[in-house]
Amino acid sequence: MTTLELILLGTGSPIHQPHRFGNSQIIRGGDASILVDAGWGATVRMYQCGVPPQGIDAVFVTHLHSDHTTDFADLLVMRWVGGVTKPLRVYGPEGTASMIAGYRQALEADTRFRFAHHGEQLAPVGTECDVTEISAGVDPVEVATVGDITVKAFEVDHRPVMPAFGFRLERGGRSITISGDTNACPGLLNGAQGADIMVADSMNKAMMSMLEENIRRSGNELQAGLLADAHSYHNDVKDAADIAQKAGVKHLVLSHVMPAIVEEQTPQFTEGLDAIFTGKISVGHDLARYGIE
Repeated sequence: MTTLELILLGTGSPIHQPHRFGNSQIIRGGDASILVDAGWGATVRMYQCGVPPQGIDAVFVTHLHSDHTTDFADLLVMRWVGGVTKPLRVYGPEGTASMIAGYRQALEADTRFRFAHHGEQLAPVGTECDVTEISAGVDPVEVATVGDITVKAFEVDHRPVMPAFGFRLERGGRSITISGDTNACPGLLNGAQGADIMVADSMNKAMMSMLEENIRRSGNELQAGLLADAHSYHNDVKDAADIAQKAGVKHLVLSHVMPAIVEEQTPQFTEGLDAIFTGKISVGHDLARYGIE
């Protein structure tokens, strides 16, 4: 019997790639399905993995960067026309309510047209959300219960993005930690303690530097500079492995993969990590599934 299941919807970054969509994942346990982040393409991936938007009970947002949030509009429309009759529960940092209000405002005409066309076939709830803005420090604190899954939040270091959170989801004595975007920090170490799975923000900085140099040579100095800036607020893969080892994590799943490698590059991306972390290591890919028995 599976206590918790993790489904990676998107494992990419702000730079669009056809094989890695925006950051997003589903955690399922019992009768509950939770979405953590809604990066670009998340809704398409939900249909592909067999968990449609109307099957999501709550959404948790790690932070308000675009690659974690821009599929909210599609998510809200698709769950509504999929038959939901109650608002979507959304939890996130300060600013989440304003963001959701903005998406709903952008959809105002679409919502009005659909009511005019379909009338009472559609629930009056429309794209409504029940938003809770949360706060947390470096020690995990319970922020919600969804079904019988307990969700705890902890602060991570993604400065200048503040606040930014990771989440720990617990059920039946098992746990999955989602790092969000972060450097190695006390919050992540605390939030990952003894986790069965830790999904970690991951950048191979040596490979990123090579990519940046190639982009610079092609004449796109701006994009190369923006990518170089990203080094300052994302985990290096070795940092992720070190945190996982110190926290006693059983299975390290690398996501938010930078650069957006293909499968053949996995050995280069993870080179040397087995000398740091003694547990299982996986480089996540879109639609990968991991169960905890």
